[in-house]
Amino acid sequence: MQIKSVFMFLGMFLLNGCSVKVPKDITPVKPFDLSHYLGDWYEIARIDNRFEKGLSKVTANYSLRDDGGVKVINRGWDASNNKWKESTGKAYFVKEGAI
Repeated sequence: MQIKSVFMFLGMFLLNGCSVKVPKDITPVKPFDLSHYLGDWYEIARIDNRFEKGLSKVTANYSLRDDGGVKVINRGWDASNNKWKESTGKAYFVKEGAI
């Protein structure tokens, strides 16, 4: 029974890490017009995140999904392996106050 409780706690801890909260000093853009942000974006500076570490020529592409969400493709050149590295994700808008 105790092992089950430990796994339950760890599961809750990991799921909580996936929650999204707007930092207190950040104000979301209102009204937000997604059409202004669709297409290719080229990196000019960054704070490394897990995907981008060690990559150059990093880009992001945002496009509309059929289900109303946004498809996100992050891509960068991995010089140590002489190949492109790519990560595909999706994003959805949340109702105001739901975060």
